[in-house]
Amino acid sequence: MISKQDIGKFLITYDPEKPQTKFTDLELALSPLAKLPAPLMAKPVDWPAAKTPTPQPLNPAPAESDDLTRFAGYDVVVVTWTSAEAATLAALFTPGYKLGDWYEYRHNVQNYIDVVVGSKSPFLSTDPDDARYYHSMGLYFPCTIGTTKVLLFKSGLHFCYDGPAFPVKTLMKEIYQAVQPKVFITTGTGGAIGKNVLLGDVVIAPQITFDCTTPAYVNEQFNKAKYNTSPLPANFRTAMPDDLLKVNGARVTDGVPVPNIWTDNASLIVTTDTYEYDDVQNSNNLQGLGRACDMGDAMVALALQGIPGLQFYAIRNASDPQMAVPDAQQNDPTQTSFGIYHYWGGVTTAASVIATWKLITTIYP
Repeated sequence: MISKQDIGKFLITYDPEKPQTKFTDLELALSPLAKLPAPLMAKPVDWPAAKTPTPQPLNPAPAESDDLTRFAGYDVVVVTWTSAEAATLAALFTPGYKLGDWYEYRHNVQNYIDVVVGSKSPFLSTDPDDARYYHSMGLYFPCTIGTTKVLLFKSGLHFCYDGPAFPVKTLMKEIYQAVQPKVFITTGTGGAIGKNVLLGDVVIAPQITFDCTTPAYVNEQFNKAKYNTSPLPANFRTAMPDDLLKVNGARVTDGVPVPNIWTDNASLIVTTDTYEYDDVQNSNNLQGLGRACDMGDAMVALALQGIPGLQFYAIRNASDPQMAVPDAQQNDPTQTSFGIYHYWGGVTTAASVIATWKLITTIYP
């Protein structure tokens, strides 16, 4: 049996630009994944000319040991988590510069080496396939959207994997303190909660909550805590860019051509401490907690609590829907959920990237 922790690590580290050979064995072990074609990636969209995301490469390229203070005063920081999410973010926000072209961040990495202790942490993996993640705190790239300056950051640290010191909390504070943005957005893939949230839909949370169930974290003081995000601008929901959303949304089987954007008071994002999913029998007790589950956003909210004037948002796209138990082919719902997530993650992420763009361009018209 493959553990949920191993599944989650697969999703974090799988690189769609350079698929690692070790994942072939895992895919074969997780029938029916072996029947699936290679994961899909997002197609580019035709942004409005005045608000087209434009990469801003640095010349000379920064050293890995450089801090982020050169970006002090940037308007927005956007943080994402998995390699597939970041590859889609790069495709849409830094065209011409793939994730492999982003800059490595290892500033003061020695401060993290002793506190990252999780046995499955990508940060500690010595597997040659994981060389990109070893002692890496993340990858980053600057861009502009119109005149708005945006720093994109793919985190190399993860709440569920790095141990009880939660170094990702320190990293998020470090990013904020160096850049001092007015807007901080965490975004990426997630699991749908409830039958109404379809594959490819986007959840923009009014609140984020922890739902820890593993022995390591179930008794943490923050478990079950809720954190408010910033109110969406009053005109955010008007004139949503349906033409942009349907470029990739129409490709998603079992979704809708234009993904739904969930922003109501029930649309919480639920941060779990292992890979989880909802099913029709509510086996993982997620129903009623929110509309999407993830593995990190609540820790970002905890890290940024109490910062005066900061606008903070969490945006997730449903990369797997509510599962049947078992499904029509009698497949294990954990395997089916993972297979859907793995296959569709890059495409469905386009919707959350576009929602992120819409939010930025609404705040900075």
